[in-house]
Amino acid sequence: MWEIVEINRLQVDGISLQSILSGKIPAIVIRNFYDEKSCQTIINRIKNHSQNNFQNGKLRHIGPFLMSHTTDKKKYFEDAKQSQRIFERIFCGIKNPIIQICDGINNMLPDYAISLASEFQNDYSPAIIRIHENGKSIPIHKDNVRFEGKEYALSGIDHQISCVLHLQESESGGDLVMYDKQWKKEDEKFRNIDFGYSSNVIESSESCKMSNFSAGDLVIMNPNYYHKVTKITGDTTRITLGMFLGFYQKDSKIVTWA
Repeated sequence: MWEIVEINRLQVDGISLQSILSGKIPAIVIRNFYDEKSCQTIINRIKNHSQNNFQNGKLRHIGPFLMSHTTDKKKYFEDAKQSQRIFERIFCGIKNPIIQICDGINNMLPDYAISLASEFQNDYSPAIIRIHENGKSIPIHKDNVRFEGKEYALSGIDHQISCVLHLQESESGGDLVMYDKQWKKEDEKFRNIDFGYSSNVIESSESCKMSNFSAGDLVIMNPNYYHKVTKITGDTTRITLGMFLGFYQKDSKIVTWA
């Protein structure tokens, strides 16, 4: 049975990420990983950061997403620099959730050094905050910088893991569905023109749905397995902070980016 593993933040030291990399389990959910009060502080600051855009649903994210800049590295690194300043303001005076995630990963893999990815003295974006409003869903897709980010130095990593911290949950929907099938190059025939893949790509694949997330819950998963987010309903937006981890096994090094 392909099932997620749920733990609390006090059990982090005993978790092996190898089970995610190998596909033995779809994901690890760490309940109450980040302080709920700090989540609310971040939400309030996001609203103040761009109040009009947030209220009318125009604010979709804070920070650039590398896979949206595969052919424009200059713009990506410019936006990454700007996002660093925004994150500093949003996390000022509270525990930085990006640092807390990195510390948690370091507890799991103490022999690895972890740092923000950089290229030619340009820092990558440390994270991306996504705002998903009523009616929003994310189609079946995968995240694989080794294939889609060939213009970037990050394409040389050995493995990729995704970390998603839930800051605010929608009233309903917004469930994460994972499929027990890894992407392979032949699957590109199922790719949609705009984004994602048709359902044919996961035909007959076992799936696992993760729901009932709360503010402060962290999901760690292998994003090369197909996954989607179900439609969000209700007036409360779903807000998450996401980041990737890239593993260089020979050098015992982990780099982070979004």
